[in-house]
Amino acid sequence: MKTEATPDGCTNARSFLNDRSLCARWRLCPGCERVRAKRNQYKIAKRLEYDLEWAKEADLELTVGVLTTTLPGNEKSIRHASLGEQYSYLTERRTMSGYTGWHSMRGLNTKLKEWGVSGGSHFLEFTNKGSTWNTHMHSVLVGFQDDWQVPLKETTKQLEWNDDLTMRLQTEKAENKTRSNKRILEPLGLGRLYTLDIASDDELASIARYSAKVEYVTKPVKVPDGKLPEVSGFLAGGYDHGKERSGHGRHLPRLARPFGDWMRNGPERRYA
Repeated sequence: MKTEATPDGCTNARSFLNDRSLCARWRLCPGCERVRAKRNQYKIAKRLEYDLEWAKEADLELTVGVLTTTLPGNEKSIRHASLGEQYSYLTERRTMSGYTGWHSMRGLNTKLKEWGVSGGSHFLEFTNKGSTWNTHMHSVLVGFQDDWQVPLKETTKQLEWNDDLTMRLQTEKAENKTRSNKRILEPLGLGRLYTLDIASDDELASIARYSAKVEYVTKPVKVPDGKLPEVSGFLAGGYDHGKERSGHGRHLPRLARPFGDWMRNGPERRYA
């Protein structure tokens, strides 16, 4: 079987046209990362399609949104920590005042459940500017419209215009601007800045359109210049709370983390 290198250096031996196997470089290969990202986009689309069809049969309305949250501001030490430490910080199980037990994702999953979000998935992304990492989360949120009580305002600006052809008032989404909510996010240990985009009826009517819209949720991993050793060690599970680990002590980081209904067993589980 012939091995051909793609323009971005992938040396995966592809046996058929739609071969989605990954090469030995795994997440450090740009070509394989694009394959993985497309696969995640397909999973999101299929899972949303399943939820929407189920809600339609039950005569219920769903609300779907994408929430982006990040680390606290530059005055906090975690902003200047290693990639492994920032990942551990955002995914930490912790106690919460007024609650019993331990709560995943710094308590965000507990709050989402309280706000009427029945399921979804967090996708962690990391970027680097200079010597500072910026690890943040894009979260797909799904819940019943009657139960939805997320206390964060939508950040996507809506434009309205009159369509002379149909003689109807049309709405169109413009840019998604960052908002601030210190009261809700800072008690979770998150930064006060966020974005929240709620899917419109037109977007939900076309799952392919909406899954393309949230393509940034599953962007491929890009390694900044000079950061290859740290990123490679992190993706190989070589770090825990910023400390290097090796051998059987390694745990591969989970950059996609479903929660709620998207974790349960059933015919839809393969799409979570």
